[in-house]
Amino acid sequence: MTLFPNSRLVYGKDDALFGAIEQQQGDKPFGAFLDAGTGMHSLRWMATLKNLGMTRFKAITADEEMRRRVQTEADSLNMSDDGDVVIGNWFGNRLPVPVDEKYDTILADYLIGAMDGFSPYKQDQMISMLSSYLNPGGKLYIVGLEPIPDYADGDGNIICKVRQIRDACILLAGHRCYREYPVEWIQRQVTNIPELTLLNTTTFPILYSHQTIVNQINVGRSKFESFPSPELAEEMKKVLDDLERQSLAATSNKKRVKLGFDYVVTAVKAEST
Repeated sequence: MTLFPNSRLVYGKDDALFGAIEQQQGDKPFGAFLDAGTGMHSLRWMATLKNLGMTRFKAITADEEMRRRVQTEADSLNMSDDGDVVIGNWFGNRLPVPVDEKYDTILADYLIGAMDGFSPYKQDQMISMLSSYLNPGGKLYIVGLEPIPDYADGDGNIICKVRQIRDACILLAGHRCYREYPVEWIQRQVTNIPELTLLNTTTFPILYSHQTIVNQINVGRSKFESFPSPELAEEMKKVLDDLERQSLAATSNKKRVKLGFDYVVTAVKAEST
């Protein structure tokens, strides 16, 4: 069943992370808005921001399939006249945004964690690059996931084991894993850029349901067809099936497993002197 476009919108009041961004923005209009690593979720939030002063937008993705999906959604939400969805790699042969374009608000929504799949070893340059596109007084919002540890006490360890095996499957398929960065790393990057001031950091504990864990297990399963041999895929299938049983036990009686957190780091660019 296809949902009506308005029912797909994401409002800050219903989303903890985007709600935190709206709170940080306060009464200041969002103005010209750059979504530096777009996806369906952030686009559906941007569709609500005209009421909060967004004047235009540009949404960037390095993945062609994602670009098509986001463009189709933008058309469905009647956003196409307000901005552009662009395919491009921030560290490719051609910048996705001309160097003379400036924005009042820039969102990096899990962008740095995803970069290892598209621009490995460039993560330490990303925040500085985004800062160059900010107008004086403009705000940069960096959303990320604190890396999952190798081990955790209690039920939380199932999350660690699933992450390890999921990533092993990705690598065995010849693909690159995402590489999340700790909030302290993001904060250091911001404070090392002279024109940026670190304004605020908010964290959001993560509660994993059985289905959330299975979704990550299924990422591993989806890589089997690219494994070096059917025998290896069959053995890994047994490992993932066992992890699913462990997940079910850890989340019995609708229990959720708490481990790690998402974060929003807010930075502002200095006003012109």
